[in-house]
Amino acid sequence: MKLEQATARSAWYLALATINRAHVDLWQENGQDAKPFAKLLSKQTAFLRGELKSRDNLMRFFNDFSEWRSSLDLNDELGDSIVDLACSALYASVESVFDEESDDVGLMNTYVHQLQDELIEVAPDYDGLREYLQDIEQEFVADFAQLKQIPISKSYFQWLAGLEVSLFGLEG
Repeated sequence: MKLEQATARSAWYLALATINRAHVDLWQENGQDAKPFAKLLSKQTAFLRGELKSRDNLMRFFNDFSEWRSSLDLNDELGDSIVDLACSALYASVESVFDEESDDVGLMNTYVHQLQDELIEVAPDYDGLREYLQDIEQEFVADFAQLKQIPISKSYFQWLAGLEVSLFGLEG
């Protein structure tokens, strides 16, 4: 998947973070603090909607998130890796707003595929998730790959709201 526009890349990363938020929420339910993730996800969503105009405000939450993220003690378990994926995607979404040359789409998608492979290795019943991801990628490319400006169209956020199952089978 190649996305030429920084806004489209930011929207793709936001989709990855949002779709997999249920894993961060579960991680929080198990005693971890995920408030910086939730705050930045909310601010980045508002920014891409055009509701938050201040880049300085977004940067403040991004810096808080980055500091929090660097202090995380994640292990090699699949659940923690999925949390790391969601955090990485959120980080990349904001980074794309401030650095139009930043392009981690291939890296991020490879990470998703690797984690899905790990899940399917231990639970073959989840093999359908590969098709689910492929469908999401195709829909995104068909409808949103040419996003150039902020605010992003309302149809993107409607599409995003309809994705209620994570890329790893957890319902949000």
